[in-house]
Amino acid sequence: MTGKIILIAGGTGLVGTPLVATLKQSGNTVRVLSRKPSNHNNGIFHWDPSKNEMDENALEGVTHIINLAGVGIADKRWTDKRKQDIIQSRVVPTQFLFSFVSKMPNLEQYISASGINCYGYDNYEKCYVESDSFGTDYLSQVVHKWEQSADLFSSVCKVVKLRISVVLTNKGGALPKIAQPIKMYFGTALGSGKQWMPWISLHDLVRMFVFSIEHNLDGAYNALSDVKTNKEFTKILAKSLNKPLWLPNAPAFVLKLVFGEMASVVLDGLQASNKKITEAGFVFNDPSLKAAFDRIYHN
Repeated sequence: MTGKIILIAGGTGLVGTPLVATLKQSGNTVRVLSRKPSNHNNGIFHWDPSKNEMDENALEGVTHIINLAGVGIADKRWTDKRKQDIIQSRVVPTQFLFSFVSKMPNLEQYISASGINCYGYDNYEKCYVESDSFGTDYLSQVVHKWEQSADLFSSVCKVVKLRISVVLTNKGGALPKIAQPIKMYFGTALGSGKQWMPWISLHDLVRMFVFSIEHNLDGAYNALSDVKTNKEFTKILAKSLNKPLWLPNAPAFVLKLVFGEMASVVLDGLQASNKKITEAGFVFNDPSLKAAFDRIYHN
């Protein structure tokens, strides 16, 4: 895959940084939208959706858009304002990008980050597939509104929505927060420990974005390598770190006291299938937690 002109929103974050590097290494032109001043020589183009500001030089000849924009789900306690910010930081930039679609006549594909936590947590036994309906809880509705805004682009090009699970890397996100107490001999499962944890390595997620372009995908895809219970995940991680687990599970009520409604991020979980993306031809390099942790901690 070479010669594409790819515009990326959220290109300096946890996923965006290695994705930009990978796409450039493959010979593509990559332009990153940033709230910083434009620096065309470095591929940086200013935008600020909240102020209706866009360096329209970024749009010239664009063939693909990848939108990773959105504030972190678990970065702050869920006040009413924060919950609104989580939604608006995803929907508003998408709508703003779509307002310029007439200036991108070569646009072939729009790829949006999305969330695996879109199906709700009502059925512990069910393994969800992409055609299942959205849940009614807050996170499900976040994803629903997120994807509705992405689907605006379906009138002009193919739209891919990668429903991303917990992303494993030691560079940020959830894993360092989970690993730190284990490293300090305070590791424990959370709540019942029975809640499902769908996950994907950062390495494979970056590859999945590239795969989506290479194979001209269209539609929603669950982005996960596998699913483990929180207890299984914690045990495998502790073994990889060569640390024991001896504390009892952290009680759910304590986590709710500390995190409020946001505790649902770690206390609720679901199973989902990756069959659709594998049937499209994608092969995981890190199909197991052991493989993922070996890459992260032992390479």
